[in-house]
Amino acid sequence: MYNIFFIAFFVFIESLFSLDLAWKKDVIDDKVLTLKKISSNEERVISSRVRGELTIFINDDDLSLIINWGEFANISNANIYYNLNNYGFYEGNWAMSKDGKSSYCPNPELLFKEILTEDTLIIGLRPKNNNEIRYIFDLSDINKIVYDNIEFFNSISGLLVSPFNSQKCPDKNRLSVLYNHQIKLERDTRMLKDDLKHNDRYFFNPFWFMENLSKNYQLKVSDGILFYFNKWLKKTGTLFTEKDIRVVRFLNKKPVIIPYDTIYDVSIRGNNILGYRVNINNKHLTTFTSSNKNQVNSIVSFLKNRINLNLSS
Repeated sequence: MYNIFFIAFFVFIESLFSLDLAWKKDVIDDKVLTLKKISSNEERVISSRVRGELTIFINDDDLSLIINWGEFANISNANIYYNLNNYGFYEGNWAMSKDGKSSYCPNPELLFKEILTEDTLIIGLRPKNNNEIRYIFDLSDINKIVYDNIEFFNSISGLLVSPFNSQKCPDKNRLSVLYNHQIKLERDTRMLKDDLKHNDRYFFNPFWFMENLSKNYQLKVSDGILFYFNKWLKKTGTLFTEKDIRVVRFLNKKPVIIPYDTIYDVSIRGNNILGYRVNINNKHLTTFTSSNKNQVNSIVSFLKNRINLNLSS
């Protein structure tokens, strides 16, 4: 009896150490890069215990992050959560593959920047009719993998910071400092989008009416657009870019432009009947009609965070 136990134990230990957890790489025509990593742990999804798989996929200037759960896990959109040491917990809906085995990250560039600064990714799925699935991925060498395949990652504009193009692979501490400001801004925008997604007055990039916005709000190619509040027929409203706020009012041909670094005070006034208005530096900015107080408070929080991040950068 004891001999059988010890044999089984040593077989388990041997299989654990012989398991190859290294990144697997595949390249097609010097344009398509696939990097895959299996999870450190196993989960019982349906029939047996399986490991998950993280895939980083680049096709020219397109990046995808995919989690394969090992077996059928969910249909349609899935409730996915992940936890990171530097940035905490986040939960949202990810699209599923047709076979129900894989989930596609809706914000791949943000998650990629986050995991570049981390050693571990803990990610889970809450299926509708099954037990929760959670996988742990060892990312301690992801900066080296990116460095060794820099030509593919450089094809995606704005994804990487300059240290990756130096002669030495940047360490995690340096990446964390360099990416911290950018990640916080992008996480902030994502949270705002989650709060406003059910209100059809708000539009997030990309816009199908970009030509009108460019003309009315005097936009340049370099002006990164975040979101737009449509007040009337997309002719008047408030546009939020990466650097400033632009307001077009009735009978005004030119937008009022307020850079974030000039803002020192943001407040909310109004009610559900007349609408809630936002004051900036003790002056009226605009009234967000057809918006409840929680939604306008989300915009105020977004602006206050911009002020704080500008002060700390």
